Amino acid sequence: MRLNNYLIYVIIFIIIFSFRSNAQNNGESDRGEITGKLIDTDQFEVIYASVSLLENDGTFKKSAISTATGDFKFIDVAPGTYSLRIDHIEHETFTTESFTLTENEKKVMPVIVLRTSVNKLEEVVITKKKPLIEVKADKLIYNVSSSPSASGTNGLDLLKLSPGVTLDMDNSISILGKGNVQVYINDVQSRLSGNDLTTFLQSLTSDIVDSIEIISNPPAKYDAEGTGGIINIRLKKNVSTGFNGSATSSFTQGLEYKSSNNVTLNFGGEKIKTSLDVTQSQDNNLEFFDDKKIQNGSILYLNSEELQIRKGYNVGFGIEAELNENHSLNLSARGTFNDNDNSLDSTTDIYQEEPLEFLSILSSQSYLDGNSSNYMANLNHLWNAGKATTISTNVSAGTYSTERSTLQPNTYYEPDGTTIIAQDDASFDADTKIDLWSAKVDFDKSWDILSFSTGVKYAHIVTQNGFAFYNIENEIPVFDATKSNDFNYTENVAAIYANANLKIGSYVALNAGLRVENTSSRGKLISDIPLDNKDVPRNYTDYFPNVGLSFENESDHSYSLNIGRRITRPNYQDLNPFESPTSQLVVWKGNPFLKPNYIMNYQASYSYKQKLVVILSYSKTTDFFARIVEIVEGDNTQIIPRNMDKALDYGVSVSFPLTVTKFWELVAFGNISEKTFEGNPEGTAIDIKSTLWNYQIQNNIKLPNDFLLDITFRQQSRWIWRGSVFIEGTESLNFGIRKDLLDKKIQIRITGVDILRTNSDYPYYSNYGGIDLEGTYTDDGRRFGMGATFKFGDSKAKIRKRTKSALDEELERLQN
Repeated sequence: MRLNNYLIYVIIFIIIFSFRSNAQNNGESDRGEITGKLIDTDQFEVIYASVSLLENDGTFKKSAISTATGDFKFIDVAPGTYSLRIDHIEHETFTTESFTLTENEKKVMPVIVLRTSVNKLEEVVITKKKPLIEVKADKLIYNVSSSPSASGTNGLDLLKLSPGVTLDMDNSISILGKGNVQVYINDVQSRLSGNDLTTFLQSLTSDIVDSIEIISNPPAKYDAEGTGGIINIRLKKNVSTGFNGSATSSFTQGLEYKSSNNVTLNFGGEKIKTSLDVTQSQDNNLEFFDDKKIQNGSILYLNSEELQIRKGYNVGFGIEAELNENHSLNLSARGTFNDNDNSLDSTTDIYQEEPLEFLSILSSQSYLDGNSSNYMANLNHLWNAGKATTISTNVSAGTYSTERSTLQPNTYYEPDGTTIIAQDDASFDADTKIDLWSAKVDFDKSWDILSFSTGVKYAHIVTQNGFAFYNIENEIPVFDATKSNDFNYTENVAAIYANANLKIGSYVALNAGLRVENTSSRGKLISDIPLDNKDVPRNYTDYFPNVGLSFENESDHSYSLNIGRRITRPNYQDLNPFESPTSQLVVWKGNPFLKPNYIMNYQASYSYKQKLVVILSYSKTTDFFARIVEIVEGDNTQIIPRNMDKALDYGVSVSFPLTVTKFWELVAFGNISEKTFEGNPEGTAIDIKSTLWNYQIQNNIKLPNDFLLDITFRQQSRWIWRGSVFIEGTESLNFGIRKDLLDKKIQIRITGVDILRTNSDYPYYSNYGGIDLEGTYTDDGRRFGMGATFKFGDSKAKIRKRTKSALDEELERLQN
């Protein structure tokens, strides 16, 4: 309640300042304007130059872009002493002498003549280094290509290095502590979830990833799916002309070995650019569980070890074509192929609690042999219709399939560990096929103080799942129809949205949007077992408003307030009501009546010079998903997703970049939140409150002889897993060293992850629903590695002179 009051105060504060700013605009008449013109030594206009207005001490004030006639203009400028700095890709940077602007003055600068850059022939080379982490008001950007320590990691591990992102022991992703995150690839929603998403992310490597965008409160233009926010993974893209490419090889070694090898080829012409990349990777990983569980008068001591081996290929192709000055096409396609070979060996000592008696030993193994393939294609057409109007059409299609065969031998022994009591061996095949396609059209239009966008989208997804169970009798698999099933799930989502951004005076902007989505779904179970919930159709329409108010003045301070609503729909794995064993004593069972959960996000932010960003947030999630562990009979348990009543989250996050010295830069990010989980699933009361925090400090240090070092320290508090299990906090220290050779044609890297081994053991405990659980999960976290990249061909981006296009008239509007 205190945070709700605080948000009200923030709203009042912004409204007062908006009126104040309007009063200043209407009542004060001391502000002036500055105009001027840019030409080159041949008396031609210089277009698209960046003109910066600087205060007397060199502090940046505002900027403008020169128009197609070489003119620039600054309005609403306070009296004072200023200078102008002009930057242009084909000309030398020029700074004017200081000048004074008096009250109400309309100052016309003398014509500014720019000298052609001595490096400029017919083409100009662009070299710009991206910061490791970019802090923006609406998102954080982790530039993977600028991080030496990211070398040799897969997409899942890259998320663990991203600020504000955490992964639990199920590899479920959270942003600022909020789960149910949607993953996009190059702005296209992946639509994968659970194990399927994990496998896909593992097939991506740092060799092909350019950056990761973390968006905690997306606007109405994005799909409403994902109550935790959006992670947009941007893959590397060719911006060069001519032929070029690179070859990369990297590996890391922990308890097991991981490696990746990549070749990328690009060809860029004036109108068409093409690219092809091929990546081969292998991930070997070890996981350990050691826990104690008390339930139904029994004590179970589990000790397990699992070796996971994945070998895969990832192939991507892209082509960009500029059809004419107003139309362009972009086609991209990607295929991923993986083979999995997992082996699990576990021992469970079974005791009677009272009186304490050692009853038996369960020895279980699980051998999984599987493969998966994923094909995706996306076609985008962009039409620049003139007068600040664009129309974008996007069509995406994909198919995903997995085949998994599992053998599970189970043997019960007497306490002596040698005398066999019983043997129960089984095997099962689990196959999944997902076909999906989507189409959307977006319209954008801008005026002087108003921009408007609207669009429609339709998405169709069909999932087919087969589960065949076999009892092993005399070493021969015998099909068991009572434990087998097929589950088919179809989902259609139709959406329409509208969004408007209105500038109110000089300092205040209002952004308002509404997205409407209709969801039609059907889950159908085919099984010999009589069940009441074999066919579950649904149809519902939801409204997702998003409103934002921002205030930004010339003192480099900005404030914003955002309110938005989002949804997370159950995935097909969670809806399948049939049981599938994960071990002899534990089964997974879906819930066909699992309802979507909804979240209301309230967010207030403050930014100083677009660097220091402070965000206050409050969210309420209704029908929160929780994977509940329930006793079914004796020593057996089932894991089932259920809706909890609500989850509340109060939080504050702070992020800022800091230049310590000319050779040392750092980015710090921290988040603290208070979380509450409340529910009564199947009569089991859950009321958990916890204060969670985490922070990350990323250092980028330039060493002698052009070595680049990055060091990252990360720490997090105790957190909550599956809505009911507490995980003790951990910390980690990572490093990466990079060196460029032979005019940056060759780059070598040395990396270390969790070098102190403080982020590999996860103690956990829980006590609810008659189950008392405590233990430790251990993964193969501490790793050291090396990598190298060789670049060939013309890998420098080039810009050539061009004639005036339809876009020029829109750039003329881009003032102040």
